Amino acid sequence: MALSSDNLNDHLYSTNLALSDLFNNRTFAHDPSGLIPILDSWGPQLQNSTSPVLHTAATDLGQLKSYLQNGDRAGASTLMQHLGEQASRAASNTHDWAGPHLHNGIGDQLRHLGQLLIMAAGNLKSMVA
Repeated sequence: MALSSDNLNDHLYSTNLALSDLFNNRTFAHDPSGLIPILDSWGPQLQNSTSPVLHTAATDLGQLKSYLQNGDRAGASTLMQHLGEQASRAASNTHDWAGPHLHNGIGDQLRHLGQLLIMAAGNLKSMVA
């Protein structure tokens, strides 16, 4: 499925809700495998995109999944921090991409995603030490 601004924003919104639930559940730092289904939900959309940036994101999410499956918390934490920073940077360029009918706009959703990923990276990092 190709990404349009409507389905991208809706998917980001759903992802942010799922991540918030997962990270607030207080078991994430001890068992981060709950993140894997969320990563899997993004794979086909990113891989089928014509954007090289989104293909890179798909590769990064695949690497993150591998880290989680192998119990590499340090690698997962570092990559989640990087992905959070990338999402936050991307948000600065997408203030008004989506119309007013969407959930707060794609830039807002990307900003929230970046914050969630950076927070989760910190939680995982604290468990590595």
